[in-house]
Amino acid sequence: MNNRIRKVREKVNANNAEGFVSFKRENIRYLTGFSGSTASIILTEREAFFLTDFRYKTQAEEEVNRDFEKRECKNIIESLSELIKSLNLRTIGFESSLPYSTYDELRDKLNSDTSAGRTTCLVSTKNLIEDIRIIKEPSEVEFIRQAIGIIERAFKKTKKTIKPGLTEREIAIEMEYNLRKEGAEGIPFDIIIASGERGALPHGIASEKIIKNGELVIVDFGSQYKGYNSDCTRTLSVGKPDERQKDIYKIVSMAQREAINSVKPGLRASEIDAKARKFITNAGYEGNFGHSTGHGVGLEVHENPRIAETENDIIKEGMVFTIEPGIYIPKWGGIRIEDMVVVTENGCEVLTSSIEKEFE
Repeated sequence: MNNRIRKVREKVNANNAEGFVSFKRENIRYLTGFSGSTASIILTEREAFFLTDFRYKTQAEEEVNRDFEKRECKNIIESLSELIKSLNLRTIGFESSLPYSTYDELRDKLNSDTSAGRTTCLVSTKNLIEDIRIIKEPSEVEFIRQAIGIIERAFKKTKKTIKPGLTEREIAIEMEYNLRKEGAEGIPFDIIIASGERGALPHGIASEKIIKNGELVIVDFGSQYKGYNSDCTRTLSVGKPDERQKDIYKIVSMAQREAINSVKPGLRASEIDAKARKFITNAGYEGNFGHSTGHGVGLEVHENPRIAETENDIIKEGMVFTIEPGIYIPKWGGIRIEDMVVVTENGCEVLTSSIEKEFE
């Protein structure tokens, strides 16, 4: 943890701030190990404080690493402002994700006593911790592998239950049950089960629609393990696929392969996106692939880097992200294939390669 804190302090100094405050759950877990939902931390050049309320006192004692001085409080904002005043900090960095109401309350409490002749300025530090989190340590990749193992086992069980006559919602319930049974601490997003024409909805949450023979079914699912996420999509055929279904599946599969094969350190994220997008465009489906090619996965299921047309982040070793091209045709359906990769020294490793892809 010391190395993570050191990196944050370096970035805080680069932002000309004397301290940094975080309320974001994933960032707090990254720095402290705390898995609870209500807490705040403040880092200065030399000190590190962790604040939570009575409900999490015991949990904090068990989880929060020794780099942080732990404090229990009734009102976190009030206690935080008093602590900042006692440390005589004049500039405090905060996260861009901080709700305005929290920012407003903290600013007012920090500057409620103007008679003292001092003010504290809150400075926005966009993605300060997130930019550190974007490169995964080996231990983080291992947690992600464990989360992938959970979805692999759950999908294998759930796939056997997908058949005509069941509703999408019934399949989603079965998937969530299997994910939990296989060890998922949480489900990072609503499981997507989109069959037939509903497959044209990239985020088609499971409905009461009955699955029919001859339809395609998009299954998008994930799990959490030790705070880290997995994310995968498979498109299945209920019964024997027709020629059009097979042709479009092949296009999506080859577009994904083009993108995955291009991944290596030094590329721009947009260059990876372009590989998949160009292949789908050349196949005649330019207007049917409207989302980005991928996104980072870690403590958040959607985080940087974004693998998209307009993103110029430089790909680096240790990044973990998805590659998930798709083709969506109104009144017909859709096909998406999503895999997770970790960037290596000379290319990438497909982390989800063992999750079945059969399309018969």
